[in-house]
Order: sequence, then structure tokens, then C-alpha cells
Amino acid sequence: MSCLKCFCEIKKWFSMVSEKVGGAEGTKLDEDFKDLERRADVTSKAVVEVINKTTEYLQPNP
Repeated sequence: MSCLKCFCEIKKWFSMVSEKVGGAEGTKLDEDFKDLERRADVTSKAVVEVINKTTEYLQPNP
């Protein structure tokens, strides 16, 4: 997992904990943000898959 993805997950978790402790209502995300987040997740998974397949291709299992 990339450092940026880890940072985003930690930031999201911290935000959720802060809202629960403070009793504040969560921030509403607009549809554009949700779409961009979904696209980033799909792209990240695709990149990881390509890297894994490239490693298998370069170093095949005998």
C-alpha cells in the first residue's frame, strides 16, 4: 500500500473518531468527490495488479 493511501486512510479514520467523540455531524461529500474517490481506488487496484503480473512475468514460478 502506498504511503499516500495509508495517509488518506489514517486521516479518514481520525476524522471519523473526532466526529464520534465530539458528537458533530459528519461532513457531507458531494457526488464529484465520491466519483473521484471511486476512480482513484479503481486505478490503485489496477496498478497493483499490473505490478504483480509484471513481477510474475519477469520471474515466473518454476
